Amino acid sequence: MFNEGLDLPEIDTVMMLRPTESRVLWLQQFGRGLRKAAGKQTLNVIDYIGNHRTFLLKPQTLLLEMMGGSKLSDMELAHALSLLEKGELDLPPGCEITYDLQAVDILTKLFRKPKKDEALRTFYEDHRALHGSRPTAREAYHEGYAPRAARKSFGSWLGFVRVMGDLGPGQEAAFTANRDFLEGLETTQMTKSYKMLVLQAMLNEDCFPGEITLEQLTQAVARLARRSANLRADISEEIDDLDKLGKLLERNPIDAWCGGKGTGKKAYFRYEEGVFRSVGVEGGEREAFQELVREIVDWRVGEYLDRKSLDQSAGESFVVKVNHNRQGPCLLPLQRDKYPQIPEGEATVVIEGEEYVARFVSIAVNVVRRVGEKENLLPGMLRKWFGEDAGASGTRQFVRFERRGDEWEMVMV
Repeated sequence: MFNEGLDLPEIDTVMMLRPTESRVLWLQQFGRGLRKAAGKQTLNVIDYIGNHRTFLLKPQTLLLEMMGGSKLSDMELAHALSLLEKGELDLPPGCEITYDLQAVDILTKLFRKPKKDEALRTFYEDHRALHGSRPTAREAYHEGYAPRAARKSFGSWLGFVRVMGDLGPGQEAAFTANRDFLEGLETTQMTKSYKMLVLQAMLNEDCFPGEITLEQLTQAVARLARRSANLRADISEEIDDLDKLGKLLERNPIDAWCGGKGTGKKAYFRYEEGVFRSVGVEGGEREAFQELVREIVDWRVGEYLDRKSLDQSAGESFVVKVNHNRQGPCLLPLQRDKYPQIPEGEATVVIEGEEYVARFVSIAVNVVRRVGEKENLLPGMLRKWFGEDAGASGTRQFVRFERRGDEWEMVMV
């Protein structure tokens, strides 16, 4: 009845009785009691919670600013409620949020839980137990897992790390203050390595957050690229001509960073009079923020170089991802537009020195059997190579098919 337009500043209690899926509408209802008035010290809001996922909207709206970013996943909301119960959530001065224990139980039942067999979580917990520290994103990646698989349930890799309780106090504050930038860094498009090399160079010069001249940046990028044959090849002939390299960096990635390309049109950098500087990111505890940025940059560079290596498969070879169907691990999708040399129907395949028959259907290799037999050996082969997690959600595993005369050989990548 009183969503908006009611101006009674003396209201000091609001009872929320109506369900809504609109954050804006709910805040308008909430706002009926937020006007100041003489003798009014507090506003009490009593929210009657129901057993539908729309009721998660209220705690998400209330806790959003304290957790940083523009959205909260179910698992992050669960983490926030846990911090709230322990009295560890940093609320604004004079504010208090109290949930009845039964209400917390109801909310908890509404969360979409990640799958119990989630491969990434299992790897993460095993690594932490074995080494006494969490894996970095690059470590997870090189162990055959996909850090970006955490996005569905946790919003990002770092959101996953946070829910797992492994961000230190300084990192927690840095993540909250810069969440949109860090999550954008995990997903921004990379057709070349330049974007991440520029950030890596700024970190090495202790100029991020901050500013760096184009000359200093060019020299730092060149030093980085010379350490790796793959990065040197990515930059090509520009590496030994600093003037040419500087102009290349101005075109890409400085122009892309300043235009918000790949970061939701939000620009986190500015370039003026030969100086490249960060804007809209907060150092907070500078070292902690730099640690988070470096972790994402290192992972993205490693992932890019691996992808480039896979994309160079041409001529008489092609690469296929290990995935999963109802029968177990299989090979899909077959990218026939990218690899026109992929056979159709049955073909002879050599695996570890033995001949087999593989069945290539439109989008997958779903059967590998011995000549003259019917049993499908593919799931067992893939588990032998990649372990019980072969093809599971959250993994990144590939095989390569290479032509050997009239046959194909299947090998691990």
